Amino acid sequence: MTNNKKLYTVDKEGNLDFSMRNRLHSAKYKPDSAWNHAWLLGLIIVFCMIADYAAFDSLFSAFLYDSALLRSICVIGMVIILEFSPSYLGYNLKRRACGYRVEKIAIVIPLVAFVMGAAINIVLRLATHSLVFPDLSNAVTSIIGSGAAESEGAQNSLVYAWFFGLLPIITSFVAFAASYTMSNPLQSELKKLTKENIEITDQINQLDAVLAEYDSDENYLERVLADDDAKFHTALAMTRKQRDEYFDYVRQRISEHLGTAGAISYDVDYDIKQNDMEANY
Repeated sequence: MTNNKKLYTVDKEGNLDFSMRNRLHSAKYKPDSAWNHAWLLGLIIVFCMIADYAAFDSLFSAFLYDSALLRSICVIGMVIILEFSPSYLGYNLKRRACGYRVEKIAIVIPLVAFVMGAAINIVLRLATHSLVFPDLSNAVTSIIGSGAAESEGAQNSLVYAWFFGLLPIITSFVAFAASYTMSNPLQSELKKLTKENIEITDQINQLDAVLAEYDSDENYLERVLADDDAKFHTALAMTRKQRDEYFDYVRQRISEHLGTAGAISYDVDYDIKQNDMEANY
């Protein structure tokens, strides 16, 4: 981990990175309140998804009890439709309100998906209210008798069906409102551009330092070329030395295998000299 108390750090390219300026940049765009934190928006959406998951799990468990995989797919699909679609819609509408160009399809698709998901949710709730809440009639029957208990239990189960049918829609509106009010695309882009400006400014300063060193030294180009030439010859000498070691090793192994120590020495020496002449040329 990097110690933020240091005035500068060294990046992966070996350049100085003045972390003080980065800390000032982070402090400048730090949210003023918890309401503006991105993690709070994510927490709200996760809470809404958990509530929807519990509601849809009880719904699909009533008539898809024999297929756990299909039930899980349906539950997760409805949660995605009724939570991610409103959140994405709210974010796109906020971007449009801030002046960004947003395609109509990015608004129409999540809106249509939400409307279809909400309609499917209401229809399934009303069609399966007697399966999802079957025990209400039995509870009322034990209290007021079988005559009026059936109608009373049916009405109660219908009320519960409407309640749990509207619960995912309410959480969808909560996710939409949170995404619209808490997202701030202008500040996010400004923070990103400011950080890029800092990095570009550092690169410009490094290039200016190189140009200043070049202008201050009349023999700068000759010195750099001489340094490169010296490094090249050093690397070439190391390569030749390693090549000779490989030749000696191979010659020794072949001689040991053939039992003739000097059988191939002439050819190997000739090849080495020939390669040296070609390299020098």
